[in-house]
Amino acid sequence: MNKHVRAPLFAAILAASAAPAMADEIIPYVEGFAGYGIGAMSKNGDIVSGTGFAGDFGSSGVYGGGIGLKMPIDKTGVAIRFDLTGSAFPNLGGSNHTGTLDDGSTINAKVKLNAITYIATIYADVDVGLPVVPFVGFGLGGAEKRIGTVVFNGPAGSFATVNGSNHTDVAWSGTVGATYSVIPHFDLDLSYRYTYAGKAESGTTFTDLSNGVTSSLDSQISSHVQLHQFLATIRYLF
Repeated sequence: MNKHVRAPLFAAILAASAAPAMADEIIPYVEGFAGYGIGAMSKNGDIVSGTGFAGDFGSSGVYGGGIGLKMPIDKTGVAIRFDLTGSAFPNLGGSNHTGTLDDGSTINAKVKLNAITYIATIYADVDVGLPVVPFVGFGLGGAEKRIGTVVFNGPAGSFATVNGSNHTDVAWSGTVGATYSVIPHFDLDLSYRYTYAGKAESGTTFTDLSNGVTSSLDSQISSHVQLHQFLATIRYLF
């Protein structure tokens, strides 16, 4: 056989024999998680002037799930994982949003914020010879935030509202944590995830509750949202 034919043929045979082994190393999985989330602003503002919500978005339970693939790299002791996850933060908002009226008095506003994130994340699981395997991850995706009706409150009670609005942005995240293999096929993760979720925005309709008169705001009340999440994840590897 011609040597120019033998070399490619030999390479093809090696690749074909290696393919099943590589396929065996790629492990699909499903996961579900729950935990505690904190919504923070990335800058200050004044909710009366509309320069920002002027207060963090409180806390909420977090829940979600996803699907992924685990691809071990034996020689380095590092396993690469990739997953697609969705997370829900149903009860963010808070009543610590303040502003200053023309007469110098301070009022606060109650805000309801729901957030949903969709993130594709790549992780590096590092085997350090311990029962737990630490990992780091970086993700990219999107976030949808819904601000409910903003209710302004003064000493005499509620006096005005601004309608709510939806806003969707690109989101990115960073994750650190550790994995423990509970039993074969089941892993438990404990992790912290930071997500930059883009803007949350109100609507543009202002209603004076004393007379029911509505008017339009010059611009939406807007703040950038950061989500801090402390999560427990159960993963089933097929």
